[in-house]
Amino acid sequence: MYTTSFEITAFLLSLLCFVYCLVSKRRQYIPPKGFWNKLSNQHFLFLAMLLSNIFSSISSVVGVYLTDVPGQDVVVWQYVFHALYFVFHTTLSMAFGLYIMSVTGTTFKRHKWLYVLFSLPYIVAEVLVLTNHWTGWAFYMDADRIYHRGDLMLLLYGLAGFYVVMGFVFFIKNMKAINRVDRIAVGLFILIATFGIVLQAVRSDLLVELFCEALACLVIMMVLEDKAGHIDPATGLYNRAAFLDENRRLVANKEEYVVVLIKIAEIDRFTKRFSTRAADALLLKVSAFLNEASRLDSVYRLTRENFAVVFKEGNLDRAEAFAQAVLDRFQQQWRIDKIEIVLETVATILRVPEHIATFSELEDLVSLNYQKDKAGSYLVPQEEIAALAKSRAYEEMIKHALAHNGFHLRYQPIWSVQEGRTVSAEALLRADEGPLAELSPEIYIPIAEKSGLIKDIGLFVFESACRFLCDERVKKGPIQFIELNLSTYQFLYGDLVERFEEIRQRYGVPAKQLNLEITETAGALGRKEVVDALERFRNLGYTLSLDDFGTGYSNFVRMIKLQFENIKIDKSILWDLAKDEAGVSILRNLMLFIKNQGSSIVQEGVETKEQLELVKQCGCDYVQGFYFASALTEEELFEYLDNEEKQPKR
Repeated sequence: MYTTSFEITAFLLSLLCFVYCLVSKRRQYIPPKGFWNKLSNQHFLFLAMLLSNIFSSISSVVGVYLTDVPGQDVVVWQYVFHALYFVFHTTLSMAFGLYIMSVTGTTFKRHKWLYVLFSLPYIVAEVLVLTNHWTGWAFYMDADRIYHRGDLMLLLYGLAGFYVVMGFVFFIKNMKAINRVDRIAVGLFILIATFGIVLQAVRSDLLVELFCEALACLVIMMVLEDKAGHIDPATGLYNRAAFLDENRRLVANKEEYVVVLIKIAEIDRFTKRFSTRAADALLLKVSAFLNEASRLDSVYRLTRENFAVVFKEGNLDRAEAFAQAVLDRFQQQWRIDKIEIVLETVATILRVPEHIATFSELEDLVSLNYQKDKAGSYLVPQEEIAALAKSRAYEEMIKHALAHNGFHLRYQPIWSVQEGRTVSAEALLRADEGPLAELSPEIYIPIAEKSGLIKDIGLFVFESACRFLCDERVKKGPIQFIELNLSTYQFLYGDLVERFEEIRQRYGVPAKQLNLEITETAGALGRKEVVDALERFRNLGYTLSLDDFGTGYSNFVRMIKLQFENIKIDKSILWDLAKDEAGVSILRNLMLFIKNQGSSIVQEGVETKEQLELVKQCGCDYVQGFYFASALTEEELFEYLDNEEKQPKR
């Protein structure tokens, strides 16, 4: 004897979910246009599952109810409702498989014939049900109108189980395409639905399958479908969280698609000048335009002034047409009440995976919040995007190298004119392997400075140098101090002195053995935090050098005021001035001026014996360059010092 309490509950649960989805008026419940789009739309498929469950429940309950209704004509209707149950329930099974595909971003759009293969079990099951009147293979009713399973009923369950298994496969294969909370919800969805199918297959009198499926749908609706947290309340557009979820799915499934970023530069100014009501009306007007211009592609509001549109399947032509339409519209005035305003915008077209290879790269690039660098509305050039993407790729390489000990120091000897031997060395950062190893630090250090990674690099260099100075061969050798390059960006972090001191004291290295080289940068040396930190370093016993003197922004007054112990003259100055007598005279006077201010002179870039003799005559104190040695590993440096000790002094 069958009881229908579970199926009535399944009907009520499914109906509740379906009605809620409709009356909640979330944008995601707008059905997409086109048959193929519907087959891959998560929210449409969820509604299809709910409807299938509703009609399956109705059919089952009515079929069981008619068993006790007298009359020969009732037999026909009893049979019809039992058959409808299987028609709708088989549809529910296929919708279930397609739904899991859509959640994880799996798609057959490029090979639509795969949908035909995928639907074959569904077609076989429906044919089995529709021909059951003549075969009785699925079910039959005896003379007492009692329902019985047919010989192929297990096949019917197996065909439905195929979609459950496929859903599980899609879920396991593409778990990384969805976030952790959604993974848990989908996992519960599959487990609850599977439990219902198995239990009813074993206990045919216990009609719990539809109830479990309705319960699973309720879990999904509460977590995945009720996306109140994915909707921007001010505009009704999707928000940043929805944008990241969608792109996580697309990237994980190696989809080719296009993202258009729209930055509206004047919204904040408009908000400050006019009323909140006018600002909100402008925002809604802009959002409505973006929706219309994108032709129903997903529009996202990432921040107050930043929007994005995702064009799937790599449709670059439509993306470019959209970007141009946006630029054209923003050349015109926007009218709100009696207010007229022209808004400037910047459009950026990103091609995935051509510009962006990973989800983290996309997330980082979107987080950059591209700044306008010229007036008017314009499209960011593709070469600039490529350069920006490359910069982000280098950032990831730097992060990886820092996390996996991928950097090391090399040391370039510094020769003393007075002592006629090497007395110091400059510590230089190098990468061990990968693309960074093939690049000059001059390429990726500026990227590290802008991204904030320079802080970790600076700490790594300082600690490595302290560790090197603890080597017994250093203590017994001629090395008196190590020169370390210090980026002015490192001074942006208020704990720079404290962090260096903690490391130095931990290794027990005297401060006088650490010479900090600060590159001459326009404006940077005059900033209060830089001046204060340099003074603190000097009071602690560190020595200070001004690196690359003579390039970029030379300020003699600042050089005098900060009182650097050493001034390192850039190699380009030597190479340019050594060409004639007039240049040599300038170099001599420059060195004389520096020495009169109480600073020692380090000349870098010396590559020939003639250059060495010249800088010695001009009054240089220390010399560095390929004439002596290039940057050496620790072992190479010790070998170099041993060989130098055996040679006559130069």
